[in-house]
Amino acid sequence: MTDAAPPIRPRASVLRRVIVGVIVVSFGLAALGGIVVLLGADLGDPAWKVLATTALVGAFSVAVLCCASLLGRRLQVVGLVGAVVAVVAAALSIIAVWAQPHWDAEVFWDLLWTLVAASVGLSFACLLLLLADRRRTGVRIGLIVTLVLFAVVFVLVVYPIWTDAAGGEVYSRVLGIASILAALGAIVVPVLSLLLRDPRTTKDARPGSLSPSTIARLEAEAARRGVTADELVAPLIWPAAEHPQAPANP
Repeated sequence: MTDAAPPIRPRASVLRRVIVGVIVVSFGLAALGGIVVLLGADLGDPAWKVLATTALVGAFSVAVLCCASLLGRRLQVVGLVGAVVAVVAAALSIIAVWAQPHWDAEVFWDLLWTLVAASVGLSFACLLLLLADRRRTGVRIGLIVTLVLFAVVFVLVVYPIWTDAAGGEVYSRVLGIASILAALGAIVVPVLSLLLRDPRTTKDARPGSLSPSTIARLEAEAARRGVTADELVAPLIWPAAEHPQAPANP
């Protein structure tokens, strides 16, 4: 990701606003229900289900927002997939709270835990993919390695869910090491992106701004003429009457 992010396309901007609006409304309603329950006297089973729903909506709303951060960027398809996965995982989680399917419904629970794991992984991956346009080699390598580790952790988590395999001590150790390295990468890569900033070029300049090379040339020309840079460019942007002492051409 360069210092000046590419402009977001109109459709992506509208879609992002719609997603944010839906999240705010849904979470607001869930939060209102939780407050009403907490203000009541009896915290029975329905009350705890309402509170659990509020927590689930809040947690998965954060996941959707993380994924929506990629909308309008080159890898926005990953963000769209992540948002859909988070919404489906939230729906199944709420069904699990209210309908309480029997534990014998293995497919339901296997699918639920798989989507929850995928939602968590895709949320972090989408945030890291905001750095996908960085040109520094260290950032690029760190990003690729971290995303691979995310995929490895996801596979290691999902495998015993669908196969009912215990895995054993070695399996648990490998999963733990991969998880630690993935978490480390999720911290180190953004820090590297701050420390190893991409060099600014004319192409990277924001609309209406000057590139460093242009600024340097203006300052050099102003020094050659014996005036300040402000005095050099003043005749170009102000009426001549306001700057009667504009520098003359050599």
